[in-house]
Amino acid sequence: MPITVTDPLLSTLRISILTIFMAAAARSDFETLSVRDRHWIRWSVPVVLILLVEMTSENMGIANFCMVFSLVAVFSFCFSEPPDPRDFRDWNQNEALLFVMYALGLVGFVYGATVYSDTNFIDLVLGDESKETTLWWSMNAAFLTSTIFYGSWRIGLIQGGADVKALILVTLVFPSWSFVPDQMYPLVEDPLFRMPPSMVLFIWAAAAFLVAPPIIFIQNAVRGNISSLSDLKMAWHATKRRISDLKETPDSISHQSWILTEAIEKNGELTVVDRILPSRRLSNAEDKDTQFELLEDLGLASVWITTKHPFLVYLFLAILPMLLLGDPLSYVIR
Repeated sequence: MPITVTDPLLSTLRISILTIFMAAAARSDFETLSVRDRHWIRWSVPVVLILLVEMTSENMGIANFCMVFSLVAVFSFCFSEPPDPRDFRDWNQNEALLFVMYALGLVGFVYGATVYSDTNFIDLVLGDESKETTLWWSMNAAFLTSTIFYGSWRIGLIQGGADVKALILVTLVFPSWSFVPDQMYPLVEDPLFRMPPSMVLFIWAAAAFLVAPPIIFIQNAVRGNISSLSDLKMAWHATKRRISDLKETPDSISHQSWILTEAIEKNGELTVVDRILPSRRLSNAEDKDTQFELLEDLGLASVWITTKHPFLVYLFLAILPMLLLGDPLSYVIR
């Protein structure tokens, strides 16, 4: 049987903290397209403390208590590299603390695997397993979710570092639906399966974000930016700008967009490619200037660019449907 949040105070406190730190982050993202790392680190402290207190008060066992630190470990990867064990004699206080945290997270995995190795997965899906067993598997799912978010950022599928930090911190707020109050207007009563809460938040935010592509496409069609199949591919999420205009754009404004057109060497010759996702090689002004010169030498007068969107605003707005309606995919796979 899944856990339920029995303490209304902790439930209210958890949602209040989530709303406050996401609102502040959304405002910063809207105004500056960035959020300072210290914002996420500071708010992670009360989030983790609440989760540890709840694990203790509900007697969820050592394995589940330690699994909290596995989530914190993934969160820490967003801000610092893991300490090198070969240099342990030279570790500072923070590196030693990180190592202890990693060790506790490992204990959660290993000890939990020995205690809950005989899980009946049919009973687990139906909610008939013990609450400690159900929670341990839910914490594993939360760890996997956090790892997916982090990995997607590192390989470039998710461009915004602040977006990923927010999603992993939301995973710490709600590791599973057991920590989320019952939805007032659930799309499906007692769904058999639900995506983790932070993934559901991402889905609701992405759904709102899908309003933009048709509008961008119409704008490009009206401006005459679509003249080839390659343009058709780009017109849904990018706009064309003249290279001469981009060169004159101040750095304070140019950082608000990504250049998607790039000159690359292929078979010994320079060729032009239009990328769906921005290249990390164009992350600084010097690389951009070099690319602009190469593109102009190849006869291009304009390039495709995509404007950075304050996705944290969408994530903040997605909190309400997540809490009121739950997982939209549960309606599809019921």
